[in-house]
Amino acid sequence: MEKKKGVKAANDLIYTVLATVIMQVVLQLIIYPLTTHFCGKGVTGNILYFIGIIYIVPQALGTSLHNVRLMMRKEQEVTNYDFAPHIAVFAAVSAVVCGLIGFADNKDPVFSIAYALFSVVYLLRIYSAVEFRLTLKFKGYFLYFCAISAGYLIGFGLFLLTDIWLFIFAVGEVLAVAYIFIYGRLFKNDGKTGSTGRITKTVTMVLLSTIVRDCVNQFDRVIIKQSISEDVVTQYNAVSLISKTIQMLVQPVSSLILTYLTVKDASITRKQLLKFTCVALGCGAVFYCASIVGTPIFVRLFYPSFYNEVMQYNLIVNLGLIVGFLSTMFMSILLSQGKTAIQMTIQSVWGAGYIVAAYYFVGQYQIWGLAYVTLVANMLKLAASVSFIFYDKKVKTQGVIN
Repeated sequence: MEKKKGVKAANDLIYTVLATVIMQVVLQLIIYPLTTHFCGKGVTGNILYFIGIIYIVPQALGTSLHNVRLMMRKEQEVTNYDFAPHIAVFAAVSAVVCGLIGFADNKDPVFSIAYALFSVVYLLRIYSAVEFRLTLKFKGYFLYFCAISAGYLIGFGLFLLTDIWLFIFAVGEVLAVAYIFIYGRLFKNDGKTGSTGRITKTVTMVLLSTIVRDCVNQFDRVIIKQSISEDVVTQYNAVSLISKTIQMLVQPVSSLILTYLTVKDASITRKQLLKFTCVALGCGAVFYCASIVGTPIFVRLFYPSFYNEVMQYNLIVNLGLIVGFLSTMFMSILLSQGKTAIQMTIQSVWGAGYIVAAYYFVGQYQIWGLAYVTLVANMLKLAASVSFIFYDKKVKTQGVIN
């Protein structure tokens, strides 16, 4: 039985990683380089900036609902209907915030409305992926992301024809949400259980933590555009791409941790925690080496025009991001044990410190300042999360077996 569970978990990991790989290949090796080639790095930088906002606001809102849906099944029964009010409120918040940001930066009401609507579709897509995690049908998850990636390619063709970049992403996201609405069960009315109040409390805690994490993860694009230029957004994206892609590839590991450890009566032994720590640190070292070797090759192939400008940042930028990926995995273990307050505290202190320090040091030292702030902040976050997992009594006695 244990062997079968291990094989299934391994297969699920392969499916989730492959899903992310396919999406990132489409975006990072096809769409962004071709956009830079045909339209210039200023246009790519502008797209990265606005997508960075999407990866903060609707992504945080959708991810929070997604994770709480997983977490609550460990404690009590919840239904689709119980989450409906929260989805509606979060969709409205996303539309208003993104619409205002779009108008403030673009001054075009049509773009602002379209951007707001796109943010709602993206939020629904992020939440919709929980359909496959609740049922542990990760092959479906893989096919779901294949459809999104195909939609991105179709949307890129429409972008080249119309010069409207929102098409790149909108086609894939709409296809994904439509699939869940038609064939899934997540948006079917299945009655309510009276758990709305508990959901509100839990999702608020998780949202605060998640929005800080996503804000910091995408903050580099925002602050570089505001403090330096759109062109430098593209340059920083190129030099950090390998390690950021690794972060995205390893995020499925965090999701699997949450998926399996939120099953009712699930637990993890301290011996397993030690093994996990050793494997994570080993993987981090391997991924860092891959990043510093792969980045020069990637930039030379896809962004040769500014190769010499960005290679000086290779070692520090990638080290900071790989340490960040390690801290994310350990934070998932905290969250899986219901330690939302601890996780929120660590994320909040880390996020506030990062944003304040980044604003100051980017202004003073530009990319060097951002690189060192990222490294120090992520090292402190990693140390805090590991310390709480291994030494805090509340964590040790609730879900972690000695």
